[in-house]
Amino acid sequence: MTNTSEAATVPLALTSVVASGLPSDLGTPQAAKFYDVPAVFNRRPDAAETTGIRGADGHAQLAAAGYPDVSLDVQDRRLVIGHTNLDQLERGLSGAIATIVDTISRASLLEKEVARDAARADFDDRTARAQDVTRAASRIHFVPQATTVR
Repeated sequence: MTNTSEAATVPLALTSVVASGLPSDLGTPQAAKFYDVPAVFNRRPDAAETTGIRGADGHAQLAAAGYPDVSLDVQDRRLVIGHTNLDQLERGLSGAIATIVDTISRASLLEKEVARDAARADFDDRTARAQDVTRAASRIHFVPQATTVR
C-alpha cells in the first residue's frame, strides 16, 4: 500500500481485477454479455485524477479506442469499468484504460509539482525579502547628532 507522501509522486495505476466483484453467474448461459468489472488502484486517486477518469476526455479516449459504450467510475480505491466483460479487457481494453489512467495521473502529478515549485519559489522570495528588510532595518541607528552650542 502506498502512503500519503508516496502518493504525491507515484503515478496512479491499476493492479488487478477484483474477481469477487464479478457477477456470480459469469460462465453460465444466463450470464449477461456485458457487466461491471471492478479493478483495484495501487493507491487512492486524488480529486483531480478522479475527475479526469470520470470525465469526458477519458470517455472520448475509450470511444476512440473502439469502446464507446464502456464507462469508468472511481469508487474509493477501485475503478468500476462499466458495460464491458473480461474478454474485452483481455483483448485490449485493459491497455487502453491503463493508458488513460496513467496519462491523467501523470498530468495531475506534474500540475502538483508545478504548484509546489511555484509555492516554494514564492516562499523563498518572501523569505529573502523579509531578510533584506530586516538587514536594512538593522542598519538604522537612533543616535543623537552632535550639536554645537552657540
